[in-house]
This record gives sequence, structure tokens and C-alpha cells, in this order.
Amino acid sequence: MFAAFKPTIGFLLLVSFIGLGHGLWTDRWVYSQELQNSLIRLDRVPMNVGDWRGENLAYEPEDMARAGIRGTVLRRYRNSRTGAAVTLLVVCGRGGPISVHTPDVCYEAAGYQQSGKKENVNYGDPAGNFDKSFFVLPNALVNRRLEIAWAWSRDGMNWSAPESPRYAFARFPAMYKLYVVRELPAESKVADVTSKEFLEKLLPELRTVFGNRD
Repeated sequence: MFAAFKPTIGFLLLVSFIGLGHGLWTDRWVYSQELQNSLIRLDRVPMNVGDWRGENLAYEPEDMARAGIRGTVLRRYRNSRTGAAVTLLVVCGRGGPISVHTPDVCYEAAGYQQSGKKENVNYGDPAGNFDKSFFVLPNALVNRRLEIAWAWSRDGMNWSAPESPRYAFARFPAMYKLYVVRELPAESKVADVTSKEFLEKLLPELRTVFGNRD
């Protein structure tokens, strides 16, 4: 008689295993200590970076939570000298969810199209390798063209953008991801230097504030 229940028992074990894995992936039950510490350090992202002055932007916490994001910094930084502006997004969560949402997925889901090839760029910092690409919003009343740079970090100091972030980062209990977005004139055919200038100021600041473990 027991043999008749073997398929059912096997199915229940499989479902339980999947449920356990999903719970650990999404922190359904408890945050790891490393993740808690990483979330606390997220508050250290500086509001002012050289000539750049930041202001917090509103976002929907529920949308972030559904994506597995546990902590968020969303700001617009404006250069007090030139007037140029960039948008900064820094998120934190378990490596699994944080490693899978990239602009070529998120922005295309919002109607944007990637323009040109993605390239890997170093922003004047030995630990500042980012992916960068351009995205356009076709068929809009006003054409929009975005330059987006993004990278990941375990400690907030060393940033990288490997070819397969999910393979590289999914196993870690805590990860940061950073986006810098710059809106460009639709007709512009050359890269804008504003994001580069901002990141070259920001990255050393992040190394300082995240390096302080107090």
C-alpha cells in the first residue's frame, strides 16, 4: 500500500523544496545578518558629491519589494556649477533578485528600446567597471534618449558588471546594484560626459563611506 503513495510523497517533497528555495531567495522568513548590515549602510550614500547636490525622489516601495529589493536610494543630482543632472538609483537585497533585473529587461518592459551595443566602461576608478548602454522611447510625443550605466557590488566599494551577473552574484546573501541615468537630446549621436564626471566623483565617496564599518 505504501508504494501507491510514493508518487504523491515525491511530489510533496518537491513542492516543499521549491517553496523553501523560494522563501530563502526572497527572504520570506528572515533577513541574514549580512543583508541587515548592508541595508543599514545604504543610508551612507552621500547627499552631496563635489559640486553635485542631491534630492530624494519618490518611488513605490511595493514595486521594489515585488522585485526582491529590500532597500532603495533614488535621487536626482544636479551640478550646482553647470546645471547638468543625473538620476541615481542604488538598491540592496539578496543576490538572486538583485542580479537579474538589468536595464535591457526593465526599460524594455517600459517601452524603451536598446540603441546600439552594450559596452563595459571603467569610470576612472580601479574598482569601477560598469556596463553602459543607450535606450530610446519610440513613438512618444517627445522622443527620449537615455544613457544608463550600471554595476553591482557586495561591499559598496568595489563595483563590477560581469557578463553573467546572475551566475556571479546570485548566491550571495546581500548585494548592491547602482544605476546612473542621464537623459540626452534625442538627436545626440555622441556619448555624454556628465555621467562619467558624476561617477568619477561618486565612487571614491562610496569607498570612503562604505569602508567605515562603525
